Amino acid sequence: MKTSLLFIIALFIGFSVYSQKAVKVTPVMQKAKATIEKIRIEPEYTSNSAPLPAYVPRTTKGSNLAVQKVYMGTSRNAFTLLVNEQNCMYYNKEVNAIMGTHRGNDKAVPSLPGSGIMGNGNDIVTAWSTDMGTTITEKLSLVGTSVLRNRYPSGVIFNPAGNTDLDLSYSLVAGPVTNGAGWTNKYLSSVQYNGNNLDKDYPVTSSYGELVRQGLSVSPDGMAHICTMKTADDGVNYTELVPFVMNGTFNNNTLGFDWTEMDLTNNFWMNNGLPEGNSYSNMAWSKDGSVGYIMNVGVDSRAGDIKGYYPVIFKSVDHGTSWGVMDYFDFSIFPDVFDHVGSTSANPDVAVPWFWESDMVVDGANNLHIMALCKGHISQDPDSLSWYNSAELGALFEFSNENGEWFCHYIDHPMLSREVAGADSPYATSPPPNVGWDMRLQASRTDDGSKVFAIWTDTNPDEWNLTDPLNLYPDALIWGRDVNTNGETAVKNVTQYEDGYGQCHFMFVSPVTIDNAGEYDIPIRISDLETSNYNADEPVAHYYLQGASFMESDFSFKVGGTVAPKASKMAVTNYPNPFIGKTSIDVNLSKSSPVSIVVNSLTGQQVSSVNYGTMGAGSHTLTLDASNLTSGVYFYTVTIGDQKATNKLVIK
Repeated sequence: MKTSLLFIIALFIGFSVYSQKAVKVTPVMQKAKATIEKIRIEPEYTSNSAPLPAYVPRTTKGSNLAVQKVYMGTSRNAFTLLVNEQNCMYYNKEVNAIMGTHRGNDKAVPSLPGSGIMGNGNDIVTAWSTDMGTTITEKLSLVGTSVLRNRYPSGVIFNPAGNTDLDLSYSLVAGPVTNGAGWTNKYLSSVQYNGNNLDKDYPVTSSYGELVRQGLSVSPDGMAHICTMKTADDGVNYTELVPFVMNGTFNNNTLGFDWTEMDLTNNFWMNNGLPEGNSYSNMAWSKDGSVGYIMNVGVDSRAGDIKGYYPVIFKSVDHGTSWGVMDYFDFSIFPDVFDHVGSTSANPDVAVPWFWESDMVVDGANNLHIMALCKGHISQDPDSLSWYNSAELGALFEFSNENGEWFCHYIDHPMLSREVAGADSPYATSPPPNVGWDMRLQASRTDDGSKVFAIWTDTNPDEWNLTDPLNLYPDALIWGRDVNTNGETAVKNVTQYEDGYGQCHFMFVSPVTIDNAGEYDIPIRISDLETSNYNADEPVAHYYLQGASFMESDFSFKVGGTVAPKASKMAVTNYPNPFIGKTSIDVNLSKSSPVSIVVNSLTGQQVSSVNYGTMGAGSHTLTLDASNLTSGVYFYTVTIGDQKATNKLVIK
């Protein structure tokens, strides 16, 4: 099963009572399905199959709608949009252009503009708008052949530094190629908006048959990147997982990109000789392209007793020339995580987050922000790490790494539904299984990196009379935070009773948001499954959601009556934990400061307070005597000067 990274923000200054503590339900244990991705290799399609019935768009509830669907194009079938790590929407501020990327279609769909025809299923199409989605212009970006069949495209706008002429900007598209029998090549192609200077490259895949289609990005200096995971399997389990990166450099002489390839070191824990990780990678970069991050999800080889499917992150500070793996971090230490994900079956005092879905962006200070949908691991036994509570829907978080330290923020919106597995999906294909979808968690930022956004889909089961809470009728939800003021928005359902109500399947979001004089428009594309009467083998139409936005005044959402405080720039850990009697806490003081610890019960009652007085600069070990406390879970807050950090302790 695909497990990906999701959502953010921060430790509050001081201790706060968590009134929305997650219910620790009795686990319904279920084993996660095999993570080996069985990619469908399609036959060559022709346009002489049976015609589709006339397409009649669904009517929505409401009038004078604030959000409108604008037609962007049609793909030959659903096998263009399955992986949310593809970048299929992109915005560039300098030329004020939105670009969507998808496969072409040569089969007429009555009632769609131009019968929905643009190229064929082997071609790559880009759809452009320079008026915030009001009008869309489709362009044939890369023409395929019966041998070079382009699939699963990503696409970004390359705008050379200093250019403001749309005609001189480029579409850069990339993805895997099949010959109908296997995955043989990668396509990497660029062409100017005016159609000039087409450049295309088809590097041969290695013996892994890698599907290069994740995290495509490009910076104004002409540095481009895309990643994937090379995989090998024994038919049941992955036997090899190798992070793989392609770097492109724009050549001013040939007016195209020169590409190089590199493998990174697998940092996954080996469980009985098999890597404990998944096959998806993702990538995010600073605007200037100097600082980048690659995220893989699995059990880190450096993990101790806590073993969870966490981000394993590589960082580059030299435009991708070299990469170093970031320090291991245990995301279970955050109180918000404990409160909102399920506990392990063996120990209700331990909650280990499984990064089920995730995406990431880099802010203006080159700090990483991961938006994550987390569920709780059901077990810490090495033989049962893939078991989970099938009743748990998950919670959204933002995890940010600021100047080398991790912070967590719970996005105050519990999930109402869960991903749609192929067995539960009405989106039929032949051969089976049917095509399912997840919650499509995506991340975005403003052009200057001052604000970050989480975007995802969810279904309200009550509105659709669902007895099983599946994401069958997804709406698009958005949330944002100002990283400078720490002001955040409320969660906003932008399609409820609007155009696109219950139709936000296979959503793609631009990693860059439009800043229109204090109005922040998030470029979102959805795919309407009703185009083909829920037949995944038939053409599917794509739509831009115009009007998914926040105002500057929205970034003042209050938590508990006060504006959410700035995150503490400090994290603490005690050892041993759990413990009997005494535990130790290491602190590092940058200057002479007063130090104290306050311990609170789960209900927020203060049960202990220790003042250590003023301590000098340097490293110190604090001893906390809890012998007078009964066994159970507590939270302790360490205060050093004007900084505070909170963590969980467990007394046996």
